[in-house]
Amino acid sequence: MQAIGPAGFYNVPVTKLLVLFVGGCSILASILNLKTYFHLQLTPHITIHHQLWRLLTSHLAFGNSGDVFFGSILLYTMRVIEKKNGSSKYAAFIFISILTSTLLELGALVFGAQIGLKRIPGGPYALVFSALYQYHRIIPVTYRFRIFGITMNDKLFLYILAFQLALSQSFQTLTPAICGLLSGALYRTDIGNIKSWRFATFLQKITIRFIKPFLVSPPIARSSATIPSQRPIVTGLSPVDNIMTGRLRNRRSTNTTSSSISETPVTTTEGGASSVREYFDTITGRDVAGSELEPPSAEHTRVLVVMFPDHPRETITRALSSAHNDLNRAVEIMLSTPSPNNATGSSRPLV
Repeated sequence: MQAIGPAGFYNVPVTKLLVLFVGGCSILASILNLKTYFHLQLTPHITIHHQLWRLLTSHLAFGNSGDVFFGSILLYTMRVIEKKNGSSKYAAFIFISILTSTLLELGALVFGAQIGLKRIPGGPYALVFSALYQYHRIIPVTYRFRIFGITMNDKLFLYILAFQLALSQSFQTLTPAICGLLSGALYRTDIGNIKSWRFATFLQKITIRFIKPFLVSPPIARSSATIPSQRPIVTGLSPVDNIMTGRLRNRRSTNTTSSSISETPVTTTEGGASSVREYFDTITGRDVAGSELEPPSAEHTRVLVVMFPDHPRETITRALSSAHNDLNRAVEIMLSTPSPNNATGSSRPLV
């Protein structure tokens, strides 16, 4: 499965709230035997009993443990959408997606009664697939591979999980999945300038003060061990190499042993001088002068430019060089680098 950015809920409070809330509601509904209150049925719940609250509760909890598992994985994996768009825009997107998909589900129940569609099971199926559509359009492919002559990409594994979720209860779960895809496509068209809509300012201030402190997650701590990476041998000697070589020559001039014995530590010490220089370069994050490292890949650079349009090209190429042209590692570095236009990205409003 595609893994973009560091693990955990760092800088994605809306996704953290969504995953915990949906999972908690699903578990409580199963323990307290309240699953019957979360599915959506036109007759008799809406038309006869006028239980309009079901329009909201139908998106809160999944009906079985399998859907909870797959749905949570999908929501967690698509946290990169919040990292890219910001928490405020992502929260507005969730609200708009739930609203439009609910209207589409009501229309599907009205017109689908003739073909046997009588109910829609509880669960945020529509929201998951609306976010999946954004993920498909926003996040580029990281790598491709071939199986039996068929070219595939790293997004395939996420799509397989989504396909399993859409068909978990046959036609009943396929309907909200299609409504979610349509809702995501409608949001993507920006009809009525809906992509620029945000919650009111006073609601944002309330959530930042009373809710966001409970959702803040620290970044995953990296290992403190410093291990020099494998780098090509440099022909030009740095000052560290000169010092080591000078000491080696002084040692050879004062050594009274045979020439065959003294030649062996020369090669070893010269190699050790190069290793010491590489070790210091790894600690300080300095590039090796005169090295024969390959320049940043043009294809990887284009992918990062599309993913991070707010960052200058020099920052992107520097991240690729630091990651030794490893795209996944470079994406992690860029996600941890604040944007020049928004240096305080971690303090973006929740809604």
